[in-house]
Amino acid sequence: MKLLIVFFLFINYINANQKITLQLNWLHQYQFAGYYMAKEKGFYKDAGIDVDIKELKFGMNALRTIEEKKADFAIGRSSLLIDKAKGKDIVALLGVFQDSPLVLVVKKDSGIKRIEDLKNKKVMITEDARGTASILAMLSSKKIFQDDFIVQKHSFNLDDLISNKTDAMASYLSNEPTRLENKGIEYTVFDPKVYGFNFYSDILFTSSDFIDKNDALTKSFYKATIQGWKYAFDNIGKTAQLIHSKYNTQNKSFLDLVSEAEVLKKLAYTDLVKEIGCLEKDKLQDIVNVYKVMGLMEDDIDLDEFVYEHNNHTILNLKLTKSDLIENSVIAIVILLVFTFVVVHISIRNKWLLTTEILKEEIELKTQQLKKQTYFDALTGARNRKSYEEKIREYLSLSKRYNNQFSFIYFDIDDFKKVNDTYGHKVGDKVLIELVEIVSNQIRANDYLFRIGGEEFVVLLSETQLEPAKIVAENMRKNVENKLTSMDEKAVTISLGLTQSQENDTEESIYTRADKLVYISKKQGKNQTSF
Repeated sequence: MKLLIVFFLFINYINANQKITLQLNWLHQYQFAGYYMAKEKGFYKDAGIDVDIKELKFGMNALRTIEEKKADFAIGRSSLLIDKAKGKDIVALLGVFQDSPLVLVVKKDSGIKRIEDLKNKKVMITEDARGTASILAMLSSKKIFQDDFIVQKHSFNLDDLISNKTDAMASYLSNEPTRLENKGIEYTVFDPKVYGFNFYSDILFTSSDFIDKNDALTKSFYKATIQGWKYAFDNIGKTAQLIHSKYNTQNKSFLDLVSEAEVLKKLAYTDLVKEIGCLEKDKLQDIVNVYKVMGLMEDDIDLDEFVYEHNNHTILNLKLTKSDLIENSVIAIVILLVFTFVVVHISIRNKWLLTTEILKEEIELKTQQLKKQTYFDALTGARNRKSYEEKIREYLSLSKRYNNQFSFIYFDIDDFKKVNDTYGHKVGDKVLIELVEIVSNQIRANDYLFRIGGEEFVVLLSETQLEPAKIVAENMRKNVENKLTSMDEKAVTISLGLTQSQENDTEESIYTRADKLVYISKKQGKNQTSF
């Protein structure tokens, strides 16, 4: 009897710690936050599951990992519908993002204002037409086909867009735009959903064979995953901190992860969908139709087989009474009258839409120009005092909410008045411009340089404590001394004050500390850093 009890306890122990593997479709980032939090907060453990989360290795195919049983669950795109039509054994459990983050990004100074302007331009997209179908469909809707532009193999290197090696780059709305903004580079986004091509993204899937053999496990994994995603979006700060410390193979900053989270949350929850992971069959059918038009699939698929039976999609029960039928008939007549009115006036409407589109482009351009004038210094291109005031408030707020420390460098040019008095303001302006270029090349993409006065500057170092910040400050000082000269080849130097953010800091307190440290640097002979 005792042996029997021990046996059952052993079996329960094994079942309570069943190991499974989840294959991601990219490198670790907030895009997969729900899975990390379900693991780290114990939601999977409470469900009796031990999940091994694997990031993508280049050349790997997520579907193949399921077929070869190297993974139990994986994450794919809407193109899984194409694979399903080819007879692949696929069941989609949930779609994390109701709107796909996949967009096309161009630099504002490229002169590309409309989709049509991409003709004969270099476009960097992945070679897999299935994966970029929404972008290709968007281009096709404006009569821009693959023969009309130069297709470049995707390098996944944003510097290729910045340095004009390509004109347009397929990007994630939550990634590249934020990085461009951090660098002060203006950009334009062409989003397929704006043009009517709204695909799901990050579809969690497995096989029907796995579900048949592991029905209870699959259901438990599904529920715990939903719980993990809800936590990740309800607790962005804590989640970003965990990813930053434990799942950060891309070395993203904490602030970048927070920015990524805020974008992704809007893609996961929409006006119509308030539950994580919904897969609506009508929307899936629309995606199938797009694939058919593009020649990527021919046969329909059984969407009831494709979507997991426990997916929390919206179900509408239509039970019409006699009065409902009468009411709906009246509504139908009204709709018919409205439709007739629209058809009669369609030409007028089209002319109005064309005018509106032109006006919209002009307004967007003016808005971007105004933003640049508002937040960037016209002479040097550094961020200005208004931008500084907004960003320091943001940094202090994040520091208090998430205990996220940063470093603050205040510096000015030594004897700058003599430069202006001796050589004139044109030389002084040249010194300021070259100084900004030198410092900008020294700091990271997620750090910020501000010109807050004539020759006065502030640098905010994200998630950087005092010791590493000393190295950055000293390198800045030495680079300026070695590279920046006035007319007589005399070196231009700077004096710096460095401080780390403290609990209960205010905009005034942190600035005052740094200002006093600059004074010390000046008193001790200039061209040095005090901290």
